[in-house]
Amino acid sequence: MVLESPSARERRLARELRDLRAAGPMRGKEVAALLGWSASKVSRIENGRIGISAEDLERLLELYAVPEAAADFLRRLAPSARPKGWWDAYAETLSPGYANLIRLEAGSRALRCYGALVPHALLQGPDFVRQVILSTWETPSQVEIDRRMQACRRRQDVLDADSPDGPLRLHAVLDESVLRRSPVAPGQDGGTTVLRGQLAWLCDAATRPNVTLQVLPFAAGLPPVTAGSFSVLESRATGTPDVVYLENKTRVFYLDTQAEVQRYGQAFELLSRMALDPAESLALVRRTADQI
Repeated sequence: MVLESPSARERRLARELRDLRAAGPMRGKEVAALLGWSASKVSRIENGRIGISAEDLERLLELYAVPEAAADFLRRLAPSARPKGWWDAYAETLSPGYANLIRLEAGSRALRCYGALVPHALLQGPDFVRQVILSTWETPSQVEIDRRMQACRRRQDVLDADSPDGPLRLHAVLDESVLRRSPVAPGQDGGTTVLRGQLAWLCDAATRPNVTLQVLPFAAGLPPVTAGSFSVLESRATGTPDVVYLENKTRVFYLDTQAEVQRYGQAFELLSRMALDPAESLALVRRTADQI
């Protein structure tokens, strides 16, 4: 299933609110009458067809007399009820899919990813990010380049230990080709410098206690996902993997059915077993940097 919204967390919130009403027990029409809503609004909220504002969520929590600990959990499931993030300042320039991706990452406690062509954006150094932006038939303006580079840098803040909710735990498996592919087009200068700098960036990232880096060597054979890179997010609110996303030049695709998330989780576990362990991976990254 490919989606933009609602996310798995919003689906979970809808289900929890439906269960709370039923436990009352109350009918949707009763809730609507008490809150001055239409019955269809209650139904759409409980079916995940529409989001819920922070104000409306608080009214439901009060109506259902939800204990504070449980209420706080439900607030964390509702993106619209959370405090605004830095990405809101980019609302007019970021695509809805990309903004939603940043929001989901910020609300996650762990991310597992496989990089088939380039490192995950959270592991890209500034010079490499610039080359990724420039690797297109389009000619982005300097303003566009600077904006996208700044957004990527801010996105990487989730790895910082002093983040309000603690750092994101990142486990990345990179194909060996990622370590060797030139980031610039043939005939252009600077490719070796950018690539060597990116490998050094990966080595530095691997020293973080919340980052695990593995390399899938050519000798390991074909990966179990020949379609390319993917990422699995684990919710900070639910503590379970609930969203898979796949990025390309123009869109971010989200998969959130339990079966799909489980399949990608299993694929990542196999990739991790096929890959070199973190110490061997770091040694390979360093050797590759010395060879180029």
